[in-house]
Amino acid sequence: MRIGNTAATLFGRHARLLALCGLSLLLHLIVIAWLDTRILAPLPLIGNPALAVRLADVAPAAPTPAAPAAATALPSPMPALPAPAPVQASAEAAPGPAAAPAAQPAGGVAAVEMPSRYRVTVPPSASLRYEVRSTGGGGGEALLDWQTDGVNYRLALDGITGAIESEGGTDDAGIAPLRARYRLGAGSAAISFDRERGAIVLESLGRSVQDTPGSQDGASVLVQLAGIGLADPDQLQDMVDIYVGRLNGAMVERFQVLGKETVETPLGAMETLHLARAGAARLEVWLAPEQGWLPVQLRATAPDGSVRTQVVKEIRRAPAP
Repeated sequence: MRIGNTAATLFGRHARLLALCGLSLLLHLIVIAWLDTRILAPLPLIGNPALAVRLADVAPAAPTPAAPAAATALPSPMPALPAPAPVQASAEAAPGPAAAPAAQPAGGVAAVEMPSRYRVTVPPSASLRYEVRSTGGGGGEALLDWQTDGVNYRLALDGITGAIESEGGTDDAGIAPLRARYRLGAGSAAISFDRERGAIVLESLGRSVQDTPGSQDGASVLVQLAGIGLADPDQLQDMVDIYVGRLNGAMVERFQVLGKETVETPLGAMETLHLARAGAARLEVWLAPEQGWLPVQLRATAPDGSVRTQVVKEIRRAPAP
């Protein structure tokens, strides 16, 4: 009986001890779980909103092809100008101030294709008189009067290509016109070359077109051709492109070199180089190397097929300094 009481007493004590141990273990687990939540929870940001980050697949950018060196744009000292207007083939066919530009330039190529620079030797002063012959009969006289001191010049042209007065100077590209006046019947119209802005001002139209080094007017282009031959005759091969400003715009005018020819003139036979500018109104020029490459004959063929020719009959040169 004593043994039974003792066993019951020991069992009761152990049962209470086991209960206490289980309770203690449970409390420890609760504390550990609470600490885990405190440790793993992110710390609050003070004064800054939570940041949201989203990862996205980004396709690799396609490589940009390198632009060719020739297409690199250069800074321009002037605002953009309107696109050049078409050019008349000759001054005699040029429209008056109120006329619209021609639909297609005569003997020209696209204005964006600027011509190459040529070496030029400015011809000495000379005055040429011509006799005019026409397929329709009749005649007359023509004049090319070129006066220069080697720096500035004055030029008067009156013949089958019209009546033009030009004045200006010279630069690295040769003859550099500043102003040209075209006589139209009883009136006249002018263009001017603003070299600083790179613009040709069409005064009668009240607008400007693009300019380029080596540009000429309808009269000075003939003397520029002579200067190219004086500097280096080898430049006069195949094609010669010159940017020419006229009353209603500017365009590159292309002269095709047709070869050497002997021309009969009132001054005798002359060896020449024959050039032609194609177009609705064809213009042919014969340059004489022995006469300083000056044009000793010109011929204009109109759209209707009529032909007018001026042939040199007198050459006067300024006395040598």
